Amino acid sequence: MKPIYLDGCATTRVDDEVLEAMMPYLRDEYGNPSSPHAMGKRARRAVDAAAESVARLIGAGPGEIVFTSGATESNNIALLGVFAHGDTAPVNGVFCPTDHKSSLAVGQALAARGVGTRTMRVRPSGQVDLGHLAGLLDLNTRVATAAWVNSEIGAVQPVRAMAALCHEAGALLHVDGAQAAGRIPIDVRDTEPDTLSLSAHKIHGPKGVGALYVRPEIRHRLRPIMYGGGQHALRSGTVPTHLVVGLGKACELAAGRWDAEWRRVLELRAVALDVLTAGFPGLRVNGDPDVSVPHVLNVVLPGVRGESLVSSLRSVALSTGSACNSGSQEPSYVLTAIGLSPEDANSSVRLCLDPRMSFEDLTLGVETVVERARALAGVALDRVTLAGSEPAGLRPAGSGPAAFTPAGSGPAAFTPAGFTPVGGEPAGVEEVTPL
Repeated sequence: MKPIYLDGCATTRVDDEVLEAMMPYLRDEYGNPSSPHAMGKRARRAVDAAAESVARLIGAGPGEIVFTSGATESNNIALLGVFAHGDTAPVNGVFCPTDHKSSLAVGQALAARGVGTRTMRVRPSGQVDLGHLAGLLDLNTRVATAAWVNSEIGAVQPVRAMAALCHEAGALLHVDGAQAAGRIPIDVRDTEPDTLSLSAHKIHGPKGVGALYVRPEIRHRLRPIMYGGGQHALRSGTVPTHLVVGLGKACELAAGRWDAEWRRVLELRAVALDVLTAGFPGLRVNGDPDVSVPHVLNVVLPGVRGESLVSSLRSVALSTGSACNSGSQEPSYVLTAIGLSPEDANSSVRLCLDPRMSFEDLTLGVETVVERARALAGVALDRVTLAGSEPAGLRPAGSGPAAFTPAGSGPAAFTPAGFTPVGGEPAGVEEVTPL
């Protein structure tokens, strides 16, 4: 039986149209796009066409697109590239504690070199506290960074406001757009990030390729982090034509269908929440749906260890959070940053909804998750009962929050009834040496 896939934030299936567009450049048109002969020129034209498709998706120009191996490399170029090798504090960068590790690990590396690193405060919704960010920025700040859409709870950051604060202080704003591309409209001219990363495999393209948008006005402030044949001033290496063509096709398709897919996923989310809340009383939703994409649904299942639930399912694929953290036994740093206790964070799972899946598959998948979660909670209940106490966090059937209903088609499309998002106001950190 084919697994029901609820982990689209980790990766997505390559579209048939994307694969078809790639195949000629693996078999017949395999010329190097840097070569001067006819095959090389045809490959170059394909690469240039892909750059135009990527640029259209985010409202940029094709000359502002740098092809990379993925969002991790793009993040590294954007963040490391603004610091000289000898830079030390008071020169600093500002990082968001809920970001992907490909950004946070850069902060750790910079801190080890003596560069100052500062951490933004995030609210229980997952959004950055803009007032706190403004207080962290100074004339020595080279760059601030945040993910436009968080991969674990779906929170959407106020990029335009963040860019304005950074530019007022003379700093750059880098945005990790890996989870935003294809899910929300992106217009870099309007929102004004200085750099933005994306990855093909998050939008039904191939793994191993991504892009970095660089605003022309700040290009001189970035340095390459690796050197070679100079295929691009910021990124050397032979351009993999087939992968780049796949990214371009994926962006072309995403640009044409994101609006319809947004409406579809609103309906899927409503169904998923109905099944979850009816089947598991006491379930709580992490984050705030009013400021999040509907594609990501992260819930606390009291009395259930998330890792145990995920590993025990054979017919459903979901996760406890970002795939880069799947080997860690620690609670999700994203969830603890928004105020969850380690216990609640360890009892959380993430469902990423694919707008193309059927309601029947979704219902079956979520029902399977609920059935297994109830069984695991029952084991926990039996153990606590034997110890002579009532399990924390479990409530009688019928006392859970009312189901969510879609009310529109934007990020604020869900109106919770009788529901309070999980998470208290976390304490802010002014200066953090290791992130």
